[in-house]
Amino acid sequence: MNSISEFKPAFMTLEEHGPVVVARISRAQLSEEDNIEELWQEFVLLVEHFGCRRLALDLNYVNHVTSAALGKLISLHRNLHRRDGRLVVCGVQGMVQDVLLTARLTDYFTMTTSVNDAVVLLTDVAV
Repeated sequence: MNSISEFKPAFMTLEEHGPVVVARISRAQLSEEDNIEELWQEFVLLVEHFGCRRLALDLNYVNHVTSAALGKLISLHRNLHRRDGRLVVCGVQGMVQDVLLTARLTDYFTMTTSVNDAVVLLTDVAV
């Protein structure tokens, strides 16, 4: 297993906070036109190759999300869950929040308003 500091993803920046990895999505739009499959491959590498089990996913910068992108977030959640990991989604606002509410995913995902709250929540959980 390699160090996460070696991973240079195109769709996010990564920070390690002890056992918690914060992934800040750096694209304003998550849609098919923006190659969601590449984003998915970055999530797979993070979880399967780099061994991430506690992930805070910061969507603060994202202002548009499609159903295909939501499908990738659901798959990420399931992928982590199968490995006894945890995902906390944070920083959701505006249209992205509306889409998550409409799709009834605010109850599916564990969500916090801030990255700090997500890190605390994930640090306090036994994984």
